[in-house]
Amino acid sequence: MHVLNDGEVPTFDTIRNGKRFTSFIDVTACTEDILGRIDDWKVEPDLISSDHNAITFRIKLTKSEGAPFKRTTRIYNTKKANWSLFKEKITQLLTEHKINRENVTESIDTKDIEQVVEKYTDIIIEASHCILPKIKTKNETKVPWWNKDLDTLKKAVATKRRRIRCAAAVRKEKVIRDYLDAKEKYETQAREAQTNSWKNFCSKQDKENMWQGIYRVITRTSKRYEDQLLLKDGEYKSPKESAELLVKTFFPDDDQENDTEEHRRVRETASRVNKVEHNETHDPPFTLEELNTAACSFNPKKAPGNDGLTADICWHAINASPDIFLAVINKCLEAGYFPNKWKEAVTIVLRKPAKVDYGDPKSYRPIGLLPILGKIYEKMFVSRLKWHLIPKTSKHQYGFMPQKSTEDALYTTVKYIRKKLEQKKILTLVSLDIEGAFDSTWWPKIKIRLAEEGCPVNLRRVMDSYLENRKVTLRYAGEEISKGTTKGCVQGSIGGPTIWNLLIDPLLKELAHRTEYMQAFADDVLIIFEGNSGQEIQLKANRVLAFVHEWGARNKLKFAPHKTKAMVVTRKHKFYTPRLAMNSEPISIDKQIKVLGVEIDQKLTFNGHIKNVCNKAIKIYKQLSKAARINWGLNSDIIASIYHTVIEPIITYAAAAWAPSVKKLYVRKTLGKLQRGFAQKICRSYRTVSLNASILLSGTLPLDLRVQEEATMYEARRGLSPSGLEDLKIERRSSFKDLPHPAKQTGLHFNIVDIHERLDNEEILKMYTDGSKTNLGVGAAWSKWENGSETENLKIKLSRHCTVYQAELIAIRSAVDDVIKNKKHAAIYSDSRASLVAVTGERSLNPQVVEIRHKLRTSREKGINIDLHWIKAHIGIPGNERADALAKETAETLGTKVDYVKIPLSYIRKEVRQKTISEWDKRYKDTHTAKTTKFFISSVIDGYKIIRQKRPSPQMMQILTGHGAFAEYLHRFGLKSDPSCTCDSQTSQTVIHLIVECPVFGASRCDLEQQINTKVTTEHLPDILKNFRSQLEDFCSKVVRCVTRCNKSVAEVRRAPTGP
Repeated sequence: MHVLNDGEVPTFDTIRNGKRFTSFIDVTACTEDILGRIDDWKVEPDLISSDHNAITFRIKLTKSEGAPFKRTTRIYNTKKANWSLFKEKITQLLTEHKINRENVTESIDTKDIEQVVEKYTDIIIEASHCILPKIKTKNETKVPWWNKDLDTLKKAVATKRRRIRCAAAVRKEKVIRDYLDAKEKYETQAREAQTNSWKNFCSKQDKENMWQGIYRVITRTSKRYEDQLLLKDGEYKSPKESAELLVKTFFPDDDQENDTEEHRRVRETASRVNKVEHNETHDPPFTLEELNTAACSFNPKKAPGNDGLTADICWHAINASPDIFLAVINKCLEAGYFPNKWKEAVTIVLRKPAKVDYGDPKSYRPIGLLPILGKIYEKMFVSRLKWHLIPKTSKHQYGFMPQKSTEDALYTTVKYIRKKLEQKKILTLVSLDIEGAFDSTWWPKIKIRLAEEGCPVNLRRVMDSYLENRKVTLRYAGEEISKGTTKGCVQGSIGGPTIWNLLIDPLLKELAHRTEYMQAFADDVLIIFEGNSGQEIQLKANRVLAFVHEWGARNKLKFAPHKTKAMVVTRKHKFYTPRLAMNSEPISIDKQIKVLGVEIDQKLTFNGHIKNVCNKAIKIYKQLSKAARINWGLNSDIIASIYHTVIEPIITYAAAAWAPSVKKLYVRKTLGKLQRGFAQKICRSYRTVSLNASILLSGTLPLDLRVQEEATMYEARRGLSPSGLEDLKIERRSSFKDLPHPAKQTGLHFNIVDIHERLDNEEILKMYTDGSKTNLGVGAAWSKWENGSETENLKIKLSRHCTVYQAELIAIRSAVDDVIKNKKHAAIYSDSRASLVAVTGERSLNPQVVEIRHKLRTSREKGINIDLHWIKAHIGIPGNERADALAKETAETLGTKVDYVKIPLSYIRKEVRQKTISEWDKRYKDTHTAKTTKFFISSVIDGYKIIRQKRPSPQMMQILTGHGAFAEYLHRFGLKSDPSCTCDSQTSQTVIHLIVECPVFGASRCDLEQQINTKVTTEHLPDILKNFRSQLEDFCSKVVRCVTRCNKSVAEVRRAPTGP
């Protein structure tokens, strides 16, 4: 509850015996839900004659209109857009304003470019205003379950309540009773309407809309709060002062007054480092393919910049005349310029989670919303920078680096710690904290660093322009504060991470020489010191920390010793704890330290981390429980999707680092306790069903085995073969460093040959490729055709573990090699569309795909044209049929030398999964739970396949678990006095008795046996479920329905009143 009193005017004020007595005893409080709708609270001393002063306030019955400024930058409802009309309008306006490629190219200086950019942006805005519908704001407060009947009942309750005050004493009792009856009726129907509305909402969810619907509901654990006034020096600031304080905190000025001599030298060098010089290296102009890739990469659902132009608006506007926008950004690249209009950011303030004091500005995170047009240009030039910088960046940097992740950093760290512990070393982990890292990036140093790394001068000049004249507008508490920035990176910009990595790279390279181990993920730097004694580590660590602090001062970055964490890890029982300090301020030594979301403790038990991730998953489970019941709510497929795509990733995050911990019984029980609830929701079983039965019937693997599986697959991606497959070589992805310059990465296409199209041009050399996989092996082949007949062919044998996809790619690669060797123009025809999409795309780093791309570009540079075509398989094209026959022949030929032996990760994944299921099967058979389930599913290997084919119905689930409307089960939980069956008072009514023995269902059982031609016995139940599932389910459903009616009626008789 929130108190509205301001404590200024007393709420109680009276004079007694000549003395005045005052008090603030009357308190007005409200819930957080309506806090934003109440205003103008005040005490009115002269309104009434009572000793208690009147309290007045206003409450809004409609949604608050909020602050006078817009809370969102989104203006247009693009879901209802007519893009054809929009493009026509864009084209018309471009023509009217004489914006074309020629005029853009003729721009002389940056002022001309700025004018063109402003005109171009204004044209898009004008077209949007004319064609696109705007978002309408609804102020009415509506709930989905409200209806006219409830409205009528609500009014009736209010009427009956008013009658109580006017009723005579004789009628008052009846009037009150009428009011209470009406109120009870209204509240009952309101609850029913709410429940039914929620049930309908949950039941309508499917896999297509689950992420926009139910998932958002169950994961919305925090409410949107009103902007809170900030506190400084013990005094709450006004809305304007709060916004100004946030601006000062997030966007500090580059203070030149306190510069050292070195700082002044850096500034002077930065001012002339990118001046015009002879023999300058320039990056080539942007290509149309680069523009299309960048323009399509932004999500239209993300908030736009201050111009309100979302990603889909910008894409369609650019697509109307792509050559114009390409000319604009190429002119910018040529002039070394970044338009000012694209550097204006709207800053949205978000609360950091789990902060104690939200009166502190550091409890908030600024997110900059930049114009999408500028972000497209920024993405294109930053991709050029990354191509030049990443190969030279320290290998110890894991943040914002291609093919590196937090999991890589954690795996490497924990592996190093374990290795040193085996050597009986003492280790000290130090996690450095940089205050406002991204907000404090020093621009002059960035300019020098780009020159030091040898980046092309036009990219450096674009960066100079990118950093100058930047402006931010922060919206908070109804106020807007604008400010120019002189240092730092806007959080939300494309270039921020690259700029930061560029700045911190010299520190990482220097630390690599001064320490045994260090790593960084963006601004999170971890250093590990090792030694034989604590004194040795103390001396070494303090020397390095002094260097770090000195480096930070030189680069205008401030390391925070009070936030820096350290931890000692050793297996020694007695050791000296190092005393660490930075800038004479001591660093605390903790028993655990959080690194990239994983809590590492001194003993490497990871118990704290496992507890944290389980608690996080339990919160989602509690929300999910409201949406999933046995008889209504979310269907099993949606719950399973949420489990596999949300819960499992939460638990298995960085599994490779802590997987050995799951072998402990305590950890297995903790994970099992969590998984049991989700498994019961998926299979819609009773809450009393055991873990052993529920995970099998839900088709979810035991969580501890999933953790080990993820750890094994992670190592396989790093090229380490799992146990039992050590002799196999894994096909690994190519390195980012092997990719060509962005301007050369595009330009590859393939044609689709129509089914009815004839390949009549016999003069062109045709190469038909194909791959094949049979039970005997894998083969690839190509067939060369000239003048309507085959002139040559080649067969390639692959390892039997390879895939058809690999075979198709190898066939294409070999065909390209042959064309380049013979130096003839050719057309390559493949019936593998997936292979051609990968080759002509830019995302795939499959080694075969990367090599094919390189060979195609090389052939083009040599003047050899190679056209790619997709043809449908088996439509009677002789060349395609011939290649298919050759590939199958190669696959089925035994004893042939294997030409390609590297196996794909898909094969490793399959083998690891089989090993996991085998371990699960052993565990399933050894446990004493799931006794009824084992009568039907004796093996996990068979049961896992059966359950994943089709989920059992709720009635069948009762049969498979033995937990349901059976007398024996109800008696066990005290819901029925007698466990016996209706057929025999001496026989318990168990599932096995009902299915196999009970004479009540003898006729139905006989019909089932005739249908499946098999005797229904306990020995035959697994085979019947496997081979005659539908017939068995029909019989079991009939049994459950009959037993439910019988036991339900008995329970009702027991609960019925017996009379006087």
